[in-house]
Amino acid sequence: MRIRLEGTRTEVIDALLHLRLHFTVIAASRLYPNRANPCYWRIHLTTTPRERR
Repeated sequence: MRIRLEGTRTEVIDALLHLRLHFTVIAASRLYPNRANPCYWRIHLTTTPRERR
């Protein structure tokens, strides 16, 4: 599954930490500033769901 996160740098990092609780992150791009609004950042993730226990 591909996921794109957008927000402030803090929001993106916080969301990534929360996503790792439920998904295995296979690959992550580096953080990029948005072209239209440089106050916001984006990152692309490739993930798989974690197995339920």
